[in-house]
Amino acid sequence: MPQFTPEKFLDFVHNRRSDNPNQEAAFLDFAKQVFAKQPELLTDEATWVRKYRTPYTPPTQPVAPPPKQYVSKETLAYVWQCSPTLITDSEVSELNKCLGEFGITTPSRLRHFLSQTAHESGGGRWKKELASGWDYEGRRDLGNTQPGDGPRFKGAGYIQLTGRANYQDFANFIKDPQVMQGVNYVADNYPFSSAGFWWFNNGMNALCDKNPSVEQVTRRVNGGYNGLEDRKMYYNRTLQVV
Repeated sequence: MPQFTPEKFLDFVHNRRSDNPNQEAAFLDFAKQVFAKQPELLTDEATWVRKYRTPYTPPTQPVAPPPKQYVSKETLAYVWQCSPTLITDSEVSELNKCLGEFGITTPSRLRHFLSQTAHESGGGRWKKELASGWDYEGRRDLGNTQPGDGPRFKGAGYIQLTGRANYQDFANFIKDPQVMQGVNYVADNYPFSSAGFWWFNNGMNALCDKNPSVEQVTRRVNGGYNGLEDRKMYYNRTLQVV
């Protein structure tokens, strides 16, 4: 006849039903038989009693290390041509998390990313598209199929994530469904990460690894050469600090 192991008996304890009097009686019979043969188990010094009365202390959760800092507040302020006091700690933290997340960590990748996002955002002044977004209304190529999608999903972040479909892709990647609230949420919470998402998906790291010119990077980002001189100015500033 097979015998119960302590682990198997514990299964019985876990699965007992307090509303079943037969199970209650069975456990009582078991306890009487055990304690009759081993009365020492009834003392306060019994090992099982001490364990039972010992409070449980959950294991200490490891504290995640802060993200590596690739770009300091002072460096970002130099590139943006503003005072460091105008940049919040949370902005710097989000930037560095983005850089690590999307592998924008070599000098070439950093310089081109910082200079392109600086131009697109007016040196960090604009986190969302200035236009109303109604020009995107009904743009099925952007996934804008619902009334109001144009302004709701207009350009957000420092390389202007645009359109319901792209917002949904970003939300899925970042695992934050609130991204689908629209432009203001992304602009406030993910200005750099939304740009990094576009950067990574469009092969910008691979391009930067080929030591490209500002013209080549601008062509990929802009589709043309709009603001080329401004982009070059920002790139030259990055050369001084990255």
